[in-house]
Amino acid sequence: MTTPQIAVPRPRSLAVPSFATMSRRLLERDALSIAVVAAWTSLLALSMPKLIVQDTWLAFVDGRLIAHHGLPHVDTLTLWSLGSPWTDQQWGAHLALYELAQHGGVRVAALVGMLCAVTALVIAAVATRKLGASPRSAAIGLLLPLVGAPWLTQVRTQSLALVPFVVVYALLALDARNPGRRVLLVLPLLVVWANLHGSVALAAGLAALYGITLLRHAHARRRAVLLVVGAPLCLLASPYGLDLVAYYRLMLLHPPLADFVQEWRPPTVEAITALFFLSAFATTALWSRHQRVLASFERWALALLLLGALTVVRNAVWFELAAAVSFPRLLDAAWPSSVAPPAVRRINLVVGSVATIAAVVVVATHFARPAAWFERDRTPAAAAAVAAAAGPRGVVLADDEHADWLLWQQPSLEGRIAYDVRFELFARRQLVQISRLQQGAPPAWRRCGAGAAVVTFAGNAVLRRFAEAGVLAPGSRTIVKGEQFAAVAQPSPAKPCRL
Repeated sequence: MTTPQIAVPRPRSLAVPSFATMSRRLLERDALSIAVVAAWTSLLALSMPKLIVQDTWLAFVDGRLIAHHGLPHVDTLTLWSLGSPWTDQQWGAHLALYELAQHGGVRVAALVGMLCAVTALVIAAVATRKLGASPRSAAIGLLLPLVGAPWLTQVRTQSLALVPFVVVYALLALDARNPGRRVLLVLPLLVVWANLHGSVALAAGLAALYGITLLRHAHARRRAVLLVVGAPLCLLASPYGLDLVAYYRLMLLHPPLADFVQEWRPPTVEAITALFFLSAFATTALWSRHQRVLASFERWALALLLLGALTVVRNAVWFELAAAVSFPRLLDAAWPSSVAPPAVRRINLVVGSVATIAAVVVVATHFARPAAWFERDRTPAAAAAVAAAAGPRGVVLADDEHADWLLWQQPSLEGRIAYDVRFELFARRQLVQISRLQQGAPPAWRRCGAGAAVVTFAGNAVLRRFAEAGVLAPGSRTIVKGEQFAAVAQPSPAKPCRL
């Protein structure tokens, strides 16, 4: 009698796939998303000087002030706001960007800001795939943030908030699909974010509202209470503490900037916002028909974020980043995607590899370019000419774009630059006066423009417009001429005014 043979299943290998194997699988499966991220990375590297804006220089200047003198509570940087109460809610981001510029130069700060935007896209792609989106639709979703809100690429304190926002949104969306304690990671993220950028208030609001939706589930009630109570308290996790209550009340409920700064106004249909409106329309149309494919959190969060974007154009950034996570599944519901055959996967491997290598080459090549490429007309010699013409006590009436750049290049001008882009330090009456100066209104110039030893402009074209309006003092001489930056010295300036 023979003993029956029993087939024993071979144990599955517990070995972790090698990095090469995981990379190959990723390239074969998600080459489209990789190609989109690589294309955006290359485009941003090619445009690196344009990513440096007035808020970049503001961050450098404020960070230097914090590094040398500690947290500010009153303004010491500009003449017209000298001594005004100042709560620098974004102090952590200011200090971080300053340290990058101080030790690596402007190019390093630009590179880090660029990588923040790219990393946010990568995390959005990972999140939407984990939530069930197809590779094709995930790649299409990655197009939305930079075409719908291209200003998110500007290097500023907001850059350091892009990754936290995507992580918080993804954690809440994943928890709505599969509840667990990982959602509480939102709270430490909010604590760090509370020292980087004011958009933390938006994320804290989403987390608290999500916590309220969890209260009806007995098994999740403890997590719900922590989110409802903890998320708002995270806003105060800063050295400024309770002083931030007045700051958030001003910036969220009664922002003085709404009538004077473009990005604080509701969006209007124009070239730069056309794709935002198109993406908002597409997302709304698909949401209305296929919202059930989304997690419960995403259904109402997208609506709230779109409402915020339609109220203030700067909020389009957050709607587009959320759409990069949620829109792909809506698209899959309307336009199902098929599984790629082996031949396509082999093509994906080549396309993904080439796109990645090309992006690395483009970034390395442009990062190594000379400093003059990053400076454009903002050369140290131009800033030195302004400081020399102003002398030891002269006031500089600088345009918005260059006020903080001048402070960065010439610290001796501290307290003598008329104003910079911290418009929240001014009352509405003062902002009206600044707006009239920017428009070249003769009464405003007779009162305050005549007291400036040097006046700067955002390029020769603007200088010509003011010269033709006849508001500059007779005998004024041009000391800097450039397409991006120009400056005029006025003879015998009057006594400086105070707004």
